[in-house]
Amino acid sequence: MSKAGKITAAISGAFLLLIVVAIILIATFDWNRLKPTINQKVSAELNRPFAIRGDLGVVWERQKQETGWRSWVPWPHVHAEDIILGNPPDIPEVTMVHLPRVEATLAPLALLTKTVWLPWIKLEKPDARLIRLSEKNNNWTFNLANDDNKDANAKPSAWSFRLDNILFDQGRIAIDDKVSKADLEIFVDPLGKPLPFSEVTGSKGKADKEKVGDYVFGLKAQGRYNGEPLTGTGKIGGMLALRGEGTPFPVQADFRSGNTRVAFDGVVNDPMKMGG
Repeated sequence: MSKAGKITAAISGAFLLLIVVAIILIATFDWNRLKPTINQKVSAELNRPFAIRGDLGVVWERQKQETGWRSWVPWPHVHAEDIILGNPPDIPEVTMVHLPRVEATLAPLALLTKTVWLPWIKLEKPDARLIRLSEKNNNWTFNLANDDNKDANAKPSAWSFRLDNILFDQGRIAIDDKVSKADLEIFVDPLGKPLPFSEVTGSKGKADKEKVGDYVFGLKAQGRYNGEPLTGTGKIGGMLALRGEGTPFPVQADFRSGNTRVAFDGVVNDPMKMGG
């Protein structure tokens, strides 16, 4: 073998060795060592407590649905357990959201186009508590750390975020609203099998032609509103309908409080653009 060939072989061997070492390090790395840093950074950015109190791990898996050379690229499958998100300092309750477990998959090749793409995220028994003490004091408005220092003339970020689907077994949303005098619990359950809009509403006219999204989640509400007992049921669409441009988001609900009943079924166009 010539001298040039030996040099090329040595460089190639060293490069392959580095790749193997990198793969081994990533595969065996204890991601729990990053929890203190993640908890501190997120808490500082959100201006409220955040913590991953349980296990944090990453498993790399090839995707069977990918074809060609893309099928050889492993995707990171992330899981985190016992996650809490707290309230701002002026809200007396300690916890806003608790998640016993979260799983998500990241599409790594999408990062090359500056897109953070999560094909799906699974939430295990999410539990959230929404609190409003006054018109300007609630726990769902986030005052991010850099909000006050934003440059009005700064260019928007070239990065984008995409989430295709949210999965969970059962969720609970508690609402404590001192302004509207509402003290409610809303339980959200997946329907198991998506229900076509026309099957629930009995409508097969214009709405079907607009390709209305299917109902994916069922709702059940109970509690008190303005001093009166309140009960209700309903159905809503899923993430694909929520973010799909041109796909009306289906909503169906039937609520009763005292002598008042509110019932409706219909669609919301471009719900992600509501409020600006």
